[in-house]
Amino acid sequence: MASQHEIVVEEWQSRAREMAEWAMERLVNRKDVWGQYASLTPGEQKKLGRTYKAMTLPVAAKRGPDMVTLDKLTRHFGSAHRQRPQIIGLHAKSKENTSRWFGIDIDMHDSEKADAEEHARRNLVGAINWWRKLQQMGYDPLLFDSNNNGGYHLWVLFDEPAPTEHVFAMAYSIVSTWEENNLSEEPETFPKKPKEKDGDSLGAWFRLPGLHHTRDHISTVWSGDEWLDDPWLSGHAAMDAMLQCVGGPPPPAERAPDDHSRITIRGVEGKRGQELKAKPKRAADRKRSFARTSRATVCVDLDGVLAENTGRLSDIGEPVDGAVEFTRRLSESADIVILTSRLARDKTPSAEHRKMVLRIEDWLEEHGFAYSRVHTGLGKPPASAYVDDRAVACRPKDDGIVAFDNAIELVEQLTR
Repeated sequence: MASQHEIVVEEWQSRAREMAEWAMERLVNRKDVWGQYASLTPGEQKKLGRTYKAMTLPVAAKRGPDMVTLDKLTRHFGSAHRQRPQIIGLHAKSKENTSRWFGIDIDMHDSEKADAEEHARRNLVGAINWWRKLQQMGYDPLLFDSNNNGGYHLWVLFDEPAPTEHVFAMAYSIVSTWEENNLSEEPETFPKKPKEKDGDSLGAWFRLPGLHHTRDHISTVWSGDEWLDDPWLSGHAAMDAMLQCVGGPPPPAERAPDDHSRITIRGVEGKRGQELKAKPKRAADRKRSFARTSRATVCVDLDGVLAENTGRLSDIGEPVDGAVEFTRRLSESADIVILTSRLARDKTPSAEHRKMVLRIEDWLEEHGFAYSRVHTGLGKPPASAYVDDRAVACRPKDDGIVAFDNAIELVEQLTR
C-alpha cells in the first residue's frame, strides 16, 4: 500500500506540466538563469553544517535566452526523492529590474537546538500574522510549509511586473516587524536588495514550491481554516490553491529603504513615517485563492450516481435523471471531486488510465455537470462527505455499537 507521501508525489507528478505552465506565466522573471543545489565536500559540510550549496546556473559563458523551459519546470514539479538535482529556484528580478512577485523565507534549519520547538512555533505564528496582514491589504498570499520542520515560505504575486525597488520596499516593510511578531531572527526577502550595485547582477533566487531539496517533504499550503484538525492543504488541494492565486496590484512607487530603516504598508508599523498604500480590492471583486479549498470537499461517484451503470468499462452510460442539476446545486456550497473505481490503480498511470481520465472529463463537460476535478491519484482523497450509490454509513462514535449491526444489514441488502 502506498504511503501518504508517495500518494502526494504521484499527485504532483500527474499535474507537473500544469504547474509548470502556471509557473512560466506567473513566476519566471528571467529565463537565462535558475537556482539549483549542489553537494558539498566533507570539509565544506563540516565547516558550514549542511550538505549542500545553493548556486546559480548556468555560468555566464553558457547562458542562452530560453533556458528555463517548460520541461525544466515540469521536472521540478514532478520530482521524487531520487531526483533532487531537478529541484530549482527562480530569480527574483528580471534583467530590466522588474519583479513578478516577492518571497519571504522564514527559516528553521537546526531542529536539534534546545529551543527548536519554540522557534518553530514563533515562525508559524509570525507567518500566519503576515499572511493575514497581506490579505487585509487586498493581496492573495500563498503560505507554504516549506520543510515540515518549522520553516515557511510566503509568496505574494502581482498581476503585472513591478519595479524591483518597489517590490523590495513592500517585502521589507512586512519583515521589518519580525521583532514585534516575536520571531527569533529576521527572515530573508526575495528580492534581497532594492538595487544591485552592479547593474548586471543577477540578484537572489528563491526555491520553487514542491519537493524539499534535502527532506522528503512536498510543500503544503495554508488554507486559513484554523478550525480544521489539519489546516494545511497537500497534493491536489495545494496545487489548486496555487493555480487559483490572484495577482495583486503592483506596489506603489515608493523609495526602498537604502539604510534598512523601516517603512510601513497600510497599518504595518515602522520607524519611517511613510505608508505604502497598496489599494485593496473588495472581496466581492476578486477571486479568492482558497475559494475552493475553504469550502467543503465532497466526493461523488460516477457510475450509478451521475451516470447510468452499464457494467462496461468501455463506455459511460447516459446521465441519471436530475444528476446534472444535483451537481450544480451541490457546487454552490461544496467543491465536487469525481471519484470512480474506473481510475483505480496501484502504480504509475498508464496510457489507458490517462485516456479514461480524458473520456470522463469529456463526458462531464458534454453533459454540463458541475465539478472541480476528477480524482486521479492513489487512495481516497480527504473529503467532508462521499456520495456513492453503494456506500454504507457506519458511525459507531455517534450511534454506538448498533451502528455495526445497521451496517451489516445494509451490506446484506446491497449484496443480495
